[in-house]
Amino acid sequence: MAEPHTVQPGDRLFAYVALLPSVALVLMLIAVPTIAVFALSFQDVPLGRYSGDFVGLANFRAMLDNPDFYAALVNTFIWVFGNVGLEMLLGLGLALLLHQTFRFRWLARSIVLAPYLLPTVVAVLVWRYMFDDIVGIMNHALMAIGLTERPVQWLTSPRMAMFSVIVISTWKFAPFVVIAILGILQSIPTEQYDAAKLDGAGAFQRFTRITIPYILPVFLLTALLRTIWSFHKFDLIYLLTGGGPINATTTLPILVYMKGFHDFDVGGAAAVALLMLAMILAFLGFYLLLLRWSERRQ
Repeated sequence: MAEPHTVQPGDRLFAYVALLPSVALVLMLIAVPTIAVFALSFQDVPLGRYSGDFVGLANFRAMLDNPDFYAALVNTFIWVFGNVGLEMLLGLGLALLLHQTFRFRWLARSIVLAPYLLPTVVAVLVWRYMFDDIVGIMNHALMAIGLTERPVQWLTSPRMAMFSVIVISTWKFAPFVVIAILGILQSIPTEQYDAAKLDGAGAFQRFTRITIPYILPVFLLTALLRTIWSFHKFDLIYLLTGGGPINATTTLPILVYMKGFHDFDVGGAAAVALLMLAMILAFLGFYLLLLRWSERRQ
């Protein structure tokens, strides 16, 4: 029987040295920009300069007194919860469907996962053409079957823009949820389902007693990742609507961009970015509590 390997002082030193490039990269890409934004949020910094006059909490007070901030905050919560909720429900349903055995399952999986592999710019161009008021195929199809008499302003109406953006994002990113849940579904031992069938458990009981406890940690972790990514998502919304019409889709990331590059208020943009960071950390704490609760249930 082989003797257990003991850690030598040289091994520990080598491990620390091997980690230095990764630590340096994390500090350069995350810690340094975060510290810089923190410093800028307490200054009056015009665009094009790296520092300005110290103003204390004035930027935060200005943001909290600005109605545009609260409108963007409401839009952000509508966007995040609507987007993540639809993605998780659709992703769970598709994962359960693709986990079944049927002919051409490989083809169905390829079709479902294809949108996630499509570049965001390409997806935006396709959907903008499909949702076009005049030449869009969606309006032609709806009018052809008699569901509407006039073209629907999918991306140009304040009432429809947010809904349309959420639908497009769900189509684009729900496959990520499918991949995550399908992977954990395939790891569930089939013996447990067979034993449950012998005990007389129906399909619903097998789903609630076996499937849900197994997939719940991964489901919550995936929801956490999609919440964080959706919260600071900028490119898809900006390319589709630019934050309009009439600020109907202006979320906090777009407000940061507008404050910094349209109003030339770098300090105000940094203050909004820090408020976003605090909200993301709150989401993280909440989901970690849910993850710990789900692990205790197993």
